[in-house]
Amino acid sequence: MNKKIISFLTENQFTIDSESAYGYVNDYQVSISQERTQNALYGGMSTTIQIFSHLESEQIQMVQTYMKENKKRFHILRYEVTEMGVFFSIMNHFDTLMDVMHQITHFLIAQNAKNKEYCPMTGQELDEATKRKIYYNSFIIFLNEESVELLNKEIERAELEFQNAPNNYLQGAFGAIFGGSLGAIVWVILGAFAGIISGWIAFLIACLAGLGYDKLQGKPTNMKFIISAVVTLCYAIFSMFVVYAVMVQTVMVEEGISGNPISILFLLIEKEPQVRSGFLLDMFLSLFFGGLGVFFSYFQMRKTLHKKQEKLK
Repeated sequence: MNKKIISFLTENQFTIDSESAYGYVNDYQVSISQERTQNALYGGMSTTIQIFSHLESEQIQMVQTYMKENKKRFHILRYEVTEMGVFFSIMNHFDTLMDVMHQITHFLIAQNAKNKEYCPMTGQELDEATKRKIYYNSFIIFLNEESVELLNKEIERAELEFQNAPNNYLQGAFGAIFGGSLGAIVWVILGAFAGIISGWIAFLIACLAGLGYDKLQGKPTNMKFIISAVVTLCYAIFSMFVVYAVMVQTVMVEEGISGNPISILFLLIEKEPQVRSGFLLDMFLSLFFGGLGVFFSYFQMRKTLHKKQEKLK
């Protein structure tokens, strides 16, 4: 957690526990944590808040409408309303966060939504003597024993389902190759015709490779990142080679020279020290930018990778 959120949590008497914190707002359980966002590749974090309340279906509809109408006013990045309460995330609006939580919980009170006296999952009364403090999906939540057992069964079922699912790594690799090719085309166009070589194009290749992997239903393990990284680096080198070939072809057309531009490119690299040094430097830069693309795409990609959920204790 960064200093701003720690200061906010301390000032508002939340209990910090590991990478999360919990407390109560208008008698509703509230849990707060942080996560890296796709919009925060420079090291920024978004703050995620879960206000727990066991909601009935009609209450869910009312709260969803309320959140939709106030999303912009509350400076909310995204939100979700489920039978266990309201989830939303913000970016650094700590000066208004407490007021936002007060307004949301007051709306819950107006809807007769159950508060901390009830289990957010089952809706049953929470017995102070037997309730369990659980760290689940980055949040700290108090549940009854029945809810913990239900969650453990769901965790076991989901993990078994994932392990039994086909890997589809080959399909995913084809998807990554196709997706990355779209980014490579952008690299060639900007490099050959605009003289722009940017690490963000490599990031685009990596993102599109990951998207292609998902579209063809490759299994979301670490293999997804490995395949996307290999595809990105290969396309970075290949794209730079194509950029040089296109530039040679352009000069050949202007000068009225006939022949194979690839053969001439290799001849220039062999015979002309200036061309050779420029080519090697640009190849090094393409690998460097490709590496940057892989590095930044990791933060965008890691949320989609499967992580084994341990049973709750």
